[in-house]
Amino acid sequence: MTPVRPALVDKEHSRSAIWKYFAYEANEHGKPKDTSKPICKRCYRTVLTKGANTTNIAKHLRDRHPDLYKEFLEKKDETRPATKTTQSQPTLPAVFEQQRKYEANSNEAKKLNRAVAVYICMDQVPVYTVEKPGFKQLLEHLNNRYALPSRNFFMHTEIPALYNETKEIVMNHLGRKTFFSCTTDLWTSRATSTFMAVTLQFVTETWDMQSWCLGCVGLNTEHTAECLREALEEMIQEAWKLDMSYMAGITTDNASANKKAFQQDFTWVPCFGHNLHLAINKGLDIDRVSGSLSRLRKTVSAFSRSPKMLRQLKKKQKDLQLPEHRMIHDEPTRWDSAYQMVERFLEQQQAVCSVLADDRKKWHLMPKDSDITVLETVKEVLSPVSSFTDALSGEKHTTLSAVLPLSWKIFSTLTVEEGDSNLKRQLKDNIREDLRQRYEKTHLQLILNTATFLDPRFKDSFVTLREEVKQNLMISVDLLKAGGQSQQTSSPDDKQQPAKKTKSNLKSLLANIQGEKKSEHGEGSSSREDEGAETQLKNEFSVYEKMPEISAGEDPLTWWRTHETTLPHLAQFAKKYLCISASSSASERVFSTSGLICSARRARLTEEHIDMLVFLAQNLKVAKHL
Repeated sequence: MTPVRPALVDKEHSRSAIWKYFAYEANEHGKPKDTSKPICKRCYRTVLTKGANTTNIAKHLRDRHPDLYKEFLEKKDETRPATKTTQSQPTLPAVFEQQRKYEANSNEAKKLNRAVAVYICMDQVPVYTVEKPGFKQLLEHLNNRYALPSRNFFMHTEIPALYNETKEIVMNHLGRKTFFSCTTDLWTSRATSTFMAVTLQFVTETWDMQSWCLGCVGLNTEHTAECLREALEEMIQEAWKLDMSYMAGITTDNASANKKAFQQDFTWVPCFGHNLHLAINKGLDIDRVSGSLSRLRKTVSAFSRSPKMLRQLKKKQKDLQLPEHRMIHDEPTRWDSAYQMVERFLEQQQAVCSVLADDRKKWHLMPKDSDITVLETVKEVLSPVSSFTDALSGEKHTTLSAVLPLSWKIFSTLTVEEGDSNLKRQLKDNIREDLRQRYEKTHLQLILNTATFLDPRFKDSFVTLREEVKQNLMISVDLLKAGGQSQQTSSPDDKQQPAKKTKSNLKSLLANIQGEKKSEHGEGSSSREDEGAETQLKNEFSVYEKMPEISAGEDPLTWWRTHETTLPHLAQFAKKYLCISASSSASERVFSTSGLICSARRARLTEEHIDMLVFLAQNLKVAKHL
């Protein structure tokens, strides 16, 4: 017999999942008739209950509808809130274990010791940080089971172990039969201790440029050529077990001791940035220019030392709607700081002169009209060259092959034009001729031409000693696999063409230069020789010279990775010459790190510890990913 199906209405504000299966009979107004008699929605039986008690209806589900009862229990477990009683009570031994410090030789303690050592070296913080109350409290909050060792433990045990492991990683990555180049420079700390930094660059088997800091060692001897050479060989051969015959070149500044130490027996390359600095200083040494710059320095110094004048300058800048920039004082070691000082003054000339005019005692600092004319001429001449200052200071891409294109561009911008004033002509002539003399030597020109020839971006446009380069490579091909070095001959000739100012990164800069040069000229040629490897190299020359130049924005190393199998001998030469750095900036950057480490509060550090800390600060981040 089919059960009667009355109209039902659900229970209001029900919290139990069981009311999903029960309801009340509805009256004519849609309200429950009797809340003590819920009705089962499946079998329509009435179940008596008292108040909000659900025991009887749950029993009904369990006895008559087991499937619905199972579903109800599952929903009940899902909606039940978690209680503290669900977690098991820890045992007394477990409580003591949680408070006990790690054993010194346990894996947990060793991991945390290494993490602290990495933090000290990578972030260049003093070793005495481990004795600071705040640092100890931080570690106590992070892990109260870790017993922080003493500062002596990190300085004499953990950091030396980290240094040895990192050095081994770098040595394994370098290999033994890889061409490499070096940069080096000297630095004197606040304590008047002299250090020699050495960095290394090489092209990996996968055609990636790698750069490493080999160390920053104390130099406790006279800075003679013999001492510098001995220190370099000791670091490369004894400390790093590298074969000096595989050193493709070394880049330093123009100090006479460096020239004497490395020019005779190695492929020595002068730093491009240093050469440019010296050449531009030749222009700035002109009497009219140096006098105007000297008077400008006094004006800038007055604003730098007087808070009152700085406040007045800011007010004038707002009134005149000028950028709120501070004045810039030049640094003698960076020519571009002199250019920036001049540029900033000319930008703020109205505001500066207005401040000085308001105070009669400051009138002597007011630049004369003749000084303004000189400064405007200096800015006009140096502005196109300002973008070249740091163009070749990178460590992760090829730079030596870009020296000739950049030199061509510099000579073009410094070409005397009709209508130039006498001062402008003199500035251009002084800078251009000094820079030309620094790159006119046959030996250096052949190195630069070889690197440029092996760069598929510039092989047709900027090589001026093509036949000499090919002849030198033919002579060197048998020595290539033995790591032997080759000698150079012949002399260069450069062309110039006026060009507009370019201020951009190296890739876009070279792209513009490449376009200008191609519109002026293009060339190509071939060579002849005999026998085995030489015959193969001749064939490679023929194939390579027929290939079109690639865009200046592309990576030449990526191109060689693709064509290595087609041009195996030239590819080896490319690895040798393209790893040479055009600038010694890499070793100079090491001294920025050294300056942080050799602070007055770290007077207890020995030269050996400084070398370790500088090495780890420079290399640890990259070495951790190898």
